[in-house]
Amino acid sequence: MMKTEEGESFLACVTFAAPSVILDTDKLPPEPSRTQCPQCQQFVVTETSTSISSVTWLVCVMTALLGCVAGCCLIPFCSNKFKSITHRCPKCRTSIATLKKL
Repeated sequence: MMKTEEGESFLACVTFAAPSVILDTDKLPPEPSRTQCPQCQQFVVTETSTSISSVTWLVCVMTALLGCVAGCCLIPFCSNKFKSITHRCPKCRTSIATLKKL
């Protein structure tokens, strides 16, 4: 209970926004997100993992062709910016969506 300056008591109600749940798996962002697993139908926060994709190899070849052969062409393999991102359900381990870079 809280009191006003005049001494009257009142109840304070604090509301918080509920975390958003993304049901359209094609619109998942690159970070872990709340969604419903299409396999087990549970509402979960996805686990994300990165993997080497064709874009990673393309950037590697392009940097090598530009003259960066002293190891600089391997930078795309160290950066998640050039890799595909896979969302998985932490409960049933099903792959929910894969975000490809091209």
